[in-house]
Amino acid sequence: MTKLIALLAVLAAVAWGITATASWITKKKAPRALAPGRTPSAPSQGEEDKAMLGAQMRMVGGLIFAAVMFAALLRVSIGLVANAGIATALTTGLAASGGLLLYSALPAKQQPAKQQPASAQESMPLVPARSFILPGAALLAFLAFVAATALAPAFVAIHLDGVPLAAVAVLFSGASALALHRIMTTLSLPDPRMASLDRSWRRSTAGNLLQFTSGVLLAGLGSTAIMTGLALLEASALLKATAQPVPYLGQACVAGGAAVAVSGVVLLVLAAKRTLSIRAAVRKGAPVPITA
Repeated sequence: MTKLIALLAVLAAVAWGITATASWITKKKAPRALAPGRTPSAPSQGEEDKAMLGAQMRMVGGLIFAAVMFAALLRVSIGLVANAGIATALTTGLAASGGLLLYSALPAKQQPAKQQPASAQESMPLVPARSFILPGAALLAFLAFVAATALAPAFVAIHLDGVPLAAVAVLFSGASALALHRIMTTLSLPDPRMASLDRSWRRSTAGNLLQFTSGVLLAGLGSTAIMTGLALLEASALLKATAQPVPYLGQACVAGGAAVAVSGVVLLVLAAKRTLSIRAAVRKGAPVPITA
């Protein structure tokens, strides 16, 4: 318990350090308001690059905190759960949630005087409603699978408690929703001369976030199905119940879980690739695909 408290204190200190650093940079490099009567000039490429780099560094801060959180909590999770697979899945979900929450909490750059907030600058949504179908369906499938493993007699026999995994999935979805709300309501590039560039940046970021959310949920669902299937196969081997439907159910869980997990990993790789190349994509004005 003492070690857990110490780890939580370290994570809190890291989060505070990242937030304080971001706040200091934000105040130091706050955009200046234009003098009355002056016409804004077009931003230079260097100014655009600097603004986009600052917005990208907020993402990096969340990733760094997620990596630190994963490394700090993995051994503790394994000790508490006594199952390396479930512990890794739980720690991954918690770390991803922590990174998104920190990203949502990082201070935004101060907006120049007489500039409206992002939510009032455009009437069209950044992402279409269909973009929420895949992450929503993945979360519902995750919860339905956990409910099935808790109620079906064939699953109850293996004593695999998926409730913590479902709770982490809900927590991660909430953190993703909070991060998406921050993207939609907060300017990433608050310079009034970069209004169109800012909207393109936030549209790309929102699309990548939804794709990342779908990938994490699908990978978690697939991993849970694989662990459930392996547990069923092990139970059927011990009971020598080869004539029962349990072995075939275990094989179906492993095969289906592997396919779902691979699709989730593919989405994560695509989201990471687009995040790394977001500055080039936004500058070229190339449309960023939204989660299908």
